[in-house]
Amino acid sequence: MNLTFTFFFNSVMLGVGLAMDAFSVSLANGLNELKMSGKKMSGIAGIFAVFQFAMPMIGWICVSTVVQYFTAFEKFIPWIALILLGFIGGKMLYEGIKNKGNIDEKPAVGIGALLVQGIATSIDALSVGFAISDYSLAEALFRV
Repeated sequence: MNLTFTFFFNSVMLGVGLAMDAFSVSLANGLNELKMSGKKMSGIAGIFAVFQFAMPMIGWICVSTVVQYFTAFEKFIPWIALILLGFIGGKMLYEGIKNKGNIDEKPAVGIGALLVQGIATSIDALSVGFAISDYSLAEALFRV
């Protein structure tokens, strides 16, 4: 494994770039529930961390081992991302219209919504896993 400064710097910048969408969704969740407990904050951070780590590894495993089975789904990946992000956006619009007069009542974000947010914000990380498929396992783990 070639651990040069450039490899390390690129890995850090890739991680920062991939985490920006999860960061913005976390901020929105925090603004939605102003008196969120520390335990819930840690849970939200944990969910996003697991998905941001797992999705590139899933992409790497898919390309490295079972790529022939996923070629049929290759053209559907943008549509899957569109459906997930559309679902989140549609749900936000629906709840915003439904609760238009109830400004004081803000529902807490549930575990189901957090899991969907975790998947939706880590779709780009899955594509990184596809891109690093020529790396060894150690390089892929370090890159993630």
